[in-house]
Amino acid sequence: MSNRLIALLLTLSLIPLAAEARQFFRYKDADGQTVINSSIPPEFVKNGYEIIDDKGVVLREVAPQLSDEEIRNRRAEEQRVQEERVRDAELVKLYRSPGDVDRAMRTWLSRLDMEIRLKDNRIDILRTEFNALQSQAANQERAGQAVDAELLTQMADIEAEIAEYQAEIDHVEARKTEAREDFAADRERMEIIYERLNGRPWEDTSASN
Repeated sequence: MSNRLIALLLTLSLIPLAAEARQFFRYKDADGQTVINSSIPPEFVKNGYEIIDDKGVVLREVAPQLSDEEIRNRRAEEQRVQEERVRDAELVKLYRSPGDVDRAMRTWLSRLDMEIRLKDNRIDILRTEFNALQSQAANQERAGQAVDAELLTQMADIEAEIAEYQAEIDHVEARKTEAREDFAADRERMEIIYERLNGRPWEDTSASN
């Protein structure tokens, strides 16, 4: 077989492949109409398009470009998912089940209640001291005497100290409210984690024991 004949056969064999290799772009134009063409105008690339063969089979799909807002939203969502994963890992280290969250909450709130009781007790002592000083001041007034300046200073100092303790109690009460909310969120998340790790929902059996 001559070299010319071999070259001719090779050329003929490549013609179907070349035809099959033809690709087209399918996209939407400015009016929203579907267009199929051998090329795509640059202004339509950002809207996304498909690469198809001559039979209409999709060979590749190019997604639309995201807007700045969509990019920000996607990044925010990715950050939220990452933070959730980190928090889930922390919860798994702390608790084995939602029941552990309940017990931890009761322990923590009990400590805060003890802190409040100690401050209340200190306020009761201060009020007793204040009442004693107030009685002395009343006796001086009934005797027609001017109330001793040092006595008035002591009473003012006690009132200020009582107000300070009361403000601390209010702060602890706010911490209790915040703690309940945080533990409730942790418990809700632990229910999801527990089911994911154990393949079944968590059941609180403590109520029946």
